[in-house]
Amino acid sequence: MASKLYEMGKLSSGMAAQMLGMGRVEFLMQLGQYGVALIDLDEDELAGDLSNA
Repeated sequence: MASKLYEMGKLSSGMAAQMLGMGRVEFLMQLGQYGVALIDLDEDELAGDLSNA
């Protein structure tokens, strides 16, 4: 549930981790196991980031 709320933008990663009783980094590392992307950029945002790099 915490990972879904994080994915929807309803919880920060810190709050989601706290809800699960784990550290923030540990929570972020486990997101892939639940099919949640750590970075969720659309094509235009990604292109903009790459052009600024």
